[in-house]
Amino acid sequence: MFPKGFKAGGIRCGLHKKEGKKDLALFISEVPASAAGMFTKSVTKAAPVLIDIEKMKKGGKISAIIANSGCANACTGKKGKTDALSVCSETEKEFDLQKNSVLCASTGVIGQYLNMNAFKSGIKKLKNALGSSKKNEEESVLAIMTTDTFIKKAFKKIKTAKGEITIWGCVKGAGMIHPNMQGLHATMLSFIMTDAEIDSKTLQKLLESSAQQSYNCVSVDGDTSTNDTLIILANGQSKTGKLSSADLKKFAKALDEVTLSLAKQIAKDGEGATKFIEIEVRGAKTKSDAKAIASTVASSPLFKTAVFGADANWGRVIAAAGRAGVEFDPEKTDIYMGGFLTSRNGMAVTFPESKAKKALQKKEIKVVIDLKSGKESSKYYTCDFSYDYVKINGDYRS
Repeated sequence: MFPKGFKAGGIRCGLHKKEGKKDLALFISEVPASAAGMFTKSVTKAAPVLIDIEKMKKGGKISAIIANSGCANACTGKKGKTDALSVCSETEKEFDLQKNSVLCASTGVIGQYLNMNAFKSGIKKLKNALGSSKKNEEESVLAIMTTDTFIKKAFKKIKTAKGEITIWGCVKGAGMIHPNMQGLHATMLSFIMTDAEIDSKTLQKLLESSAQQSYNCVSVDGDTSTNDTLIILANGQSKTGKLSSADLKKFAKALDEVTLSLAKQIAKDGEGATKFIEIEVRGAKTKSDAKAIASTVASSPLFKTAVFGADANWGRVIAAAGRAGVEFDPEKTDIYMGGFLTSRNGMAVTFPESKAKKALQKKEIKVVIDLKSGKESSKYYTCDFSYDYVKINGDYRS
């Protein structure tokens, strides 16, 4: 369900090499909206990321996000930035929007220039593709997908003192997923829209807090993209006015639920994935320690291949934890895989291997690492590595 005052659409214009694949999407607000964003911390930032960061540093309202698949517009020098600026300005002209009120995002192959002729023909087609129906929603998400196998979206409704607010979000991402984002400064692109009235500064704080426990807690392959982009727009069209402190807490909780749902969907759709894995680190001295260990285990190829083979190889878990750069006592650490205690105090215990294997053959698996050294914990979400991951990425450009 789309929030009030927003429309979206997706079409094919020829930016993606796959015949029939939608490749250009627009998310637009009927009135200029407050905006907040987070972007890749990679030194190698794509042109659209650089453009968006510059625009958001200046402040001001945002009216639309134009996004494409098929070309990342990364490592494309001055021409890449010029093309990204043109994408925004052409969108502003075509839809009669204020100057510098459009953000852009791209995903696809690195090192290739955008086909600007294809884009210019596409931006005209988008006018007739916009709407707020389920079909419009899905077509817009299809247009930003690359190796994704299903549409990823989520929404929540919140009842406030003055009426109802809606939060809607979408995400694309299945490979080159290990988001490492910060505020204002195969790719994950996520766009969130709400009809709540919230100023940009507050929105930025809420987004950063939400991302820390969702998008920044998901990994498919440990590779951070050049194009990771997360943007939220709030246009106030619910007409519920400025939120009270209590209602703002409700909004934050709902936003957390939307971003966590989208993050989990990424892990479930990891390239070639057969299993979704939740890693929980308990008993840490600090939350950052717990997260660092969970992240290192989640991005370990040896651990992920063991899960693919339904092998309760806890040794790969403790080995990955040990190189996370966190001081902890291995001789206090317990490890559970698929519900079975596989290691106590850093040493092997007897457990039913056949039952553990059966548990690790399920579609969703939980791994728990209990450090028994503190009260903090953190969760991370990932998937297994299968043969298909190599096949998909071995010929991604061809």
